Amino acid sequence: MLLNSLLLSLAPFAAVAQVGGAWTWLNDDIAYLERQQHTANSALEALPAPPSPQSHERSGFHSGFAPKAESARWVQVDLGAEFPLQAVVIVPALLGTSEAYGFPRRFRVDASNDPLFADSIPLLDQTNADVPPMLAPWHIAAREVKARYVRFTATKLSPQPGMSSRFIFCLGELLVFSAGRNIALHGDVLAPNAVETLPTWSPKHLVDGTHPLGLPVKAGEKHSNGWHSAISSTADATKWVQVDWGSKQRLEEIRLIPAHPRDYPDRFGFGFPRRFKVEADDQLVFDSTSTDFANPGDTLVAFPTPGLQAQKIRITATQLWERSGDFVFALAEFQTIAGGKNLALGSAVTSSDETTTVAWKSELLVDGLSSSGVLIDEAEWLAGLSKRRELTVELGALAIAQSAALAVAQTRAVWLAGLVSLAVASFAVVAVLHSRRVREREMETLRQRISRDLHDEIGSHLGSIRLMSELALREDAASESLDEIHRLAGEAAESMRGIIWLVREGDAPKLTSLVEAMRQSAAALLKGIDTHLQVSSGNDAATASLTFHRQVFLLFREAVHNIAKHANAMKVEIEVSWQARRFQLRIVDNGCGFDVAAVTAGNGLANLRHRAEVIGGELTFTSESGKGTHITLEARLS
Repeated sequence: MLLNSLLLSLAPFAAVAQVGGAWTWLNDDIAYLERQQHTANSALEALPAPPSPQSHERSGFHSGFAPKAESARWVQVDLGAEFPLQAVVIVPALLGTSEAYGFPRRFRVDASNDPLFADSIPLLDQTNADVPPMLAPWHIAAREVKARYVRFTATKLSPQPGMSSRFIFCLGELLVFSAGRNIALHGDVLAPNAVETLPTWSPKHLVDGTHPLGLPVKAGEKHSNGWHSAISSTADATKWVQVDWGSKQRLEEIRLIPAHPRDYPDRFGFGFPRRFKVEADDQLVFDSTSTDFANPGDTLVAFPTPGLQAQKIRITATQLWERSGDFVFALAEFQTIAGGKNLALGSAVTSSDETTTVAWKSELLVDGLSSSGVLIDEAEWLAGLSKRRELTVELGALAIAQSAALAVAQTRAVWLAGLVSLAVASFAVVAVLHSRRVREREMETLRQRISRDLHDEIGSHLGSIRLMSELALREDAASESLDEIHRLAGEAAESMRGIIWLVREGDAPKLTSLVEAMRQSAAALLKGIDTHLQVSSGNDAATASLTFHRQVFLLFREAVHNIAKHANAMKVEIEVSWQARRFQLRIVDNGCGFDVAAVTAGNGLANLRHRAEVIGGELTFTSESGKGTHITLEARLS
């Protein structure tokens, strides 16, 4: 019973929980956390999509080994001169999986003009709590701090995979932006404790521009493959492409964007030459014609050119990329950066030869598109990915907090259900006690009624019997008095049987018991009169209250007594029926009748009406002198 009450008390919460937000009734923190989640998810929709991670043979920087996690290790980049810093970006390393490899659990980033960092400016302090090893960048706003050196210090290392007693930290790339350009590119790296296992790990790989995040693009419907040379049957063929923007400009950086056409989804760095050189107005900017250049995959290749003035840039490939049994030279995009702008955008393009299709055209080399979308500012793109990482961590924390808040709400629901169950149980106890008191009052009322009945019915008859017996002792005509005594004694016995029946039947007797009591009473009171009692009902198991039985029986007995005493009837018809909680009693005699309007209260009709009113019934009399009497009682079963 208590379990059922508990389940019923929890039902409203379960029902509303299906609609949503029900638990907020029990813990306001849930609604707050849901709003925070909604805000974070909305912010995520406006950020760059997470790129597909891409492994490179140059994974980045790898520290020396340490016997415990709390060993400090650091690496430092020399920018070559003092710059006003916009941001420092840390990209975790990737080695064969889609997760960050060796990223430290705790670290700090500082900037300084002192190579020994005796005086430094903290840019980020993440030494008080562990960070999740996510393959996503950390974008650290530098607030125009002027510095030449940037140092990354790991204060809690990561366990080396497969080794429980050796700890390391690894980074894929460290970028430092100033005036929209990565000024850390190809800078000097100082690492007093580092591992160098070429071509995978080396301190210089920390600033080589290669990382697993790919190209800075905004994915969408706009894309193009770029420029494609004519196909060659040998790798040693020379191919060149040139971009001319029409006038000499002071350049800050030259960028080559590798191609990755959609019809070659598994060929990163499509067509990027194995050996090549970069020239600006016949000035050599970069030369890798004698050594192989590692394929950059989906990473832009940048060459800093501070102070260089030029009108055109030529890229000459001396050893081509192998496609499928043949060899080509291809680029998705070419950029020259000056004052934060791309001078090459829309410039004139010439080449030694080319392959022209819908997807490959010379003008597509300078259209601002790559094969995966619109090229955007790298610093902004990395900042967006960093913000995505922060929001992802925040959503994870919100999910944990929401689970805790939900647990609190559920605990409160159990307590509330317990209180409701206790209240239900208390109400039930009160109801039982109240019912018992009502029952006790009813029994007391019944005792009072029985007492009155005994006094009125039996006492009256016994008093009459005593009086008649005294008269019989004095008078000579004893036989007449004895007849009257006999009659009164019979009526007293009948009254006693009726009272005993009422007491014996219990709280809610069946109506069939009432009919049987009527039958016996009629047989006793209407001796010598032709009496017929007919019963019609729809349910023999129907019951009514003891009060209903008592009033109907006493009304019936009094009516029959009046017939026997005053009507001089030869025949009496009695009909009892009940249906759909309605009860009807009809008594018809063929006696002398009477004038109903002329009857006074002393004749007992008022007493009959009173009993009908007690049970909420209606009593009607129809009678004429010499035509008998018709009595009808209609009442609702109670």
